[in-house]
Amino acid sequence: MIVPIPYVHVGLGALIALISIPLVLRKVPMNHLYGVRIAKAFVSDENWYEINAYGGKLLLGFGLFLIAFAVIGRNAAPPPTSPWAPVWLVAPLLALAPVIARIYAFARRLPER
Repeated sequence: MIVPIPYVHVGLGALIALISIPLVLRKVPMNHLYGVRIAKAFVSDENWYEINAYGGKLLLGFGLFLIAFAVIGRNAAPPPTSPWAPVWLVAPLLALAPVIARIYAFARRLPER
């Protein structure tokens, strides 16, 4: 069964949004599996929670953006068998690049505690 592309975007967006909520709420203790795992986050608990709360907010926004993209663009999405389907599937994911860049920029401003 081939899943329409907007369904994939809604599913990914919802998953990213749901996963980011505990990060925003600072409920995830320092670990090596779940959260924003960059070197600066492992310097201290304070850095971990600050970076993950900030990153969680950005990821929540990205998840909601992906859901909105799917809903707004559902009539423009090519069928899954179209040669343009991979482009339509991957293009909105490029919006993750500035999210990651902003997380790193935020982390650089934190002290080495």
